[in-house]
Amino acid sequence: MTTGTLTEVSLEFPDNRLLIELCGEFDRNLTDIETRLGVQILRRGNILAIHGEPAAQAEAKEVLNALYARLEQGRSVGQGDIDREFRMAPDEPAGADAQMEMFSGGKVEIKTRRKLVEPRTDAQKAYVRSLFQHELAFGIGPAGTGKTYLAVAVGVNMFINGMVDKIILSRPAVEAGEKLGFLPGAMEDKVDPYMQPLYDALNDFLPGK
Repeated sequence: MTTGTLTEVSLEFPDNRLLIELCGEFDRNLTDIETRLGVQILRRGNILAIHGEPAAQAEAKEVLNALYARLEQGRSVGQGDIDREFRMAPDEPAGADAQMEMFSGGKVEIKTRRKLVEPRTDAQKAYVRSLFQHELAFGIGPAGTGKTYLAVAVGVNMFINGMVDKIILSRPAVEAGEKLGFLPGAMEDKVDPYMQPLYDALNDFLPGK
């Protein structure tokens, strides 16, 4: 609707409990979206009214609807989820591989027994797509960017869906620029520290015995 020179887009959310989670504590999620897009979001009961430029209003509407859809599926909404909605492309390209059918609604999601894993950047999204579509994929990047974690999540997904018969964990015997000789113990003791991230990721995705 339009009032004078002020354009308003209204979104109605039927579940007030989910709407409270969508807005966040002290409406911090709404404030974050307002700051990013230069819009104003007013709450009127179970309706959110968005004021601002049409393009910014449309993007705010898309982000809010996507975050509310997460809540309807029983998932949480945090700062990282808001970041992801702004970074991710809105739609998946047509003709994606059949193995990617689980990525509904343009969102890449890796389902495991314990949790749902979602890549948060375009680079991670492309990495996961490559892991599903190719027999061999290389992930290159600094530590802490999710390369091992996402690869294990994809492996577990393929295993529980019958796409592979087993998961084989392997690491180079020597890390870049390092030698194993100085580490105490037998070969297993020397290699295990380098395998621990793989074990930790598996424990995240598969139920314990």
